[in-house]
Amino acid sequence: MMNEVEVSLNEDQRFLIEDPDRVAVIMVDNVTILPVANQVVYSGYSFDVNYEKMDFTKRRKVQMVMNTKLETVIGEDD
Repeated sequence: MMNEVEVSLNEDQRFLIEDPDRVAVIMVDNVTILPVANQVVYSGYSFDVNYEKMDFTKRRKVQMVMNTKLETVIGEDD
């Protein structure tokens, strides 16, 4: 049986991920690996980015779920 793994990041380990659906970034403070679901969940705070003013606004708690299932690409054999 594969168990869930959760890692809480300290201040020096946190990192930013760009939200592909918005003009926002997510500061990740927790990573959860769900092997049974083939997922990695990044938890933290999302900030809207105003590139003109070089400013972050609208802080909110979020989770970003990434699917990790390996899929075969047809026609890409070596």
